[in-house]
Amino acid sequence: MDIVANAEKQIRDWVGQNAKSLMSELPLAARELDHIAMCIHHIYRWYHEGYPIGDFLTAVVRNDFMSACFKADDINRKALYLYALFLANKVPFDYREMAMGKTRKEQNQDD
Repeated sequence: MDIVANAEKQIRDWVGQNAKSLMSELPLAARELDHIAMCIHHIYRWYHEGYPIGDFLTAVVRNDFMSACFKADDINRKALYLYALFLANKVPFDYREMAMGKTRKEQNQDD
């Protein structure tokens, strides 16, 4: 899946497909899927455009599970697995460095 082109729609489709196939025991309403897709799209925009994200998504991209759980709203609490799946499979691995405040130049110097 090329998530760069038409990112918002592709992310919504990705969320719906993965929620249905991997989380079938926890059915999510359409409005919940829309909310999750919007938040994941914010992560996408944060990574690619420097879009500001809030406390919950910051905890998610920093891999701070406890903070993410405590800061999640009722919908996102159900979807933590989808966030992990998205970060592990759809975002370049250097997102962790970015989340900790390192610039791409600083990341390259570490290599």
